[in-house]
Amino acid sequence: MTKSGPPVVTPPLSTLKEKKRKVFHEHGKDSLDLAVSIGNSQEDKALLKAGRHHQPQAGQPRPDRIHQKSRTKKKLEEVKATIAIQRARLKREKVKMRKERPGPADHQKSSPAQDRAPRKRVSFA
Repeated sequence: MTKSGPPVVTPPLSTLKEKKRKVFHEHGKDSLDLAVSIGNSQEDKALLKAGRHHQPQAGQPRPDRIHQKSRTKKKLEEVKATIAIQRARLKREKVKMRKERPGPADHQKSSPAQDRAPRKRVSFA
């Protein structure tokens, strides 16, 4: 048999927690005011968000940003123009070098077919 200690005394539950009285709002006026204030704050947030993402409508004139090109597009066009100028210059230099280079005057190269005797043709009839 086991020894048991003195009995543990637990206080009643009513003394551990104090009873809270329920508070009722008069005819829901306070809760209605709270709901209106929450709704107004939510609406303000939605309007701010919509203002940030607002797209101009068809009837409204757009700003003159269309005519301005971005810096990167301008730079890209400059680089493309520079490359086109370099290609044209290299092409002119190539043509000039080809004209200055002395080429074979006779254009008659001896091919192995010309050095051999002519082939005899055979016809079967």
